[in-house]
Amino acid sequence: MSIQSRQALRLMKFVAEMRKNTYPNAGSFAKLLRQADVNENIPCACSVRTIMRDIETLKNDYGAPIEYDPSNRGYFLLNPSWELTVPILSDDLLSMSILGAKLASDILPEPVRGNINSAMEKALVGNSSTFFDDAMIESILCATDIKAAVDPAIFKKVFDAWRQHQVMELTYRKPSGEESPRTFEPHIIAFHHGVWYVKGYEPRTKDVKVYAIQRIIAASFAGDSFETDKKLVEETRKNGIFMFPRIEGIRLRCDASIAFYLYEHQRAKQFKIEPQADGSLIIVLKPAIEHDVIRWILGEGGRIEVLEPDSLREKVAAAGKLIWERNTKLDC
Repeated sequence: MSIQSRQALRLMKFVAEMRKNTYPNAGSFAKLLRQADVNENIPCACSVRTIMRDIETLKNDYGAPIEYDPSNRGYFLLNPSWELTVPILSDDLLSMSILGAKLASDILPEPVRGNINSAMEKALVGNSSTFFDDAMIESILCATDIKAAVDPAIFKKVFDAWRQHQVMELTYRKPSGEESPRTFEPHIIAFHHGVWYVKGYEPRTKDVKVYAIQRIIAASFAGDSFETDKKLVEETRKNGIFMFPRIEGIRLRCDASIAFYLYEHQRAKQFKIEPQADGSLIIVLKPAIEHDVIRWILGEGGRIEVLEPDSLREKVAAAGKLIWERNTKLDC
């Protein structure tokens, strides 16, 4: 198993422990991994120093809202509903799917957890990878975090095409209902904000495509194969499944009424704070996706003023005007 795959498992497990409110720290988590190595044959044991680096990776690379609680001497999630999006990055991750399912089962409710564990036991005893794939996929697709229904047969076909490096022929249904044929190389599968996506290339043009798997209504192998693009994989690991452009130089003036939660989220969000004499805060954001920032500003109901850049200020003002027009009763 590669170093990257071992880290993915550790990150998954650490988030699972925080969701269970066990307040893991580097020392207690290292002990837990050693026990898993001995008792469950999960080869993720490592040093305390490595775990500290993992925690920084969760914060810096994945934006995890992690905070340390001195009273419990461990870490917790400021936002318990936060999701860790770890794309399926390489064939090596498939070879450890049993281990990944074991760790993932820690954050799933019954009966999903039992279904996954049962599938693993039968796969280990009977060495039946086909049975395990079917059972694993059925279990994952009925997990409560899934926000869009996915046909298990379609999912399995996409999964197998990714695993076997097979070009696919798809029929894709757009949100408008229009259906169209697509030829596609599935390089990456990822679970993002409650939806399964597949990312790769259109073979002829090499244009990057991202498809929501629940919108695929037919799938088959095209008869051609491809080699996984490691550069695309690395870019996705770093920037996420969607490569939206990010805007820089965002400065916002925030009312004193929301200052308390901005201080609480400063470490997780990694923005700079400039306190003002009237209790308000000027915050400087890291490069951010424009529509995410606009939604946040509008969600605060006028308690945030955009100082820079002017283009963002204009878009927020236009959105606010549209909201006002659509929610103001006309005089009769």
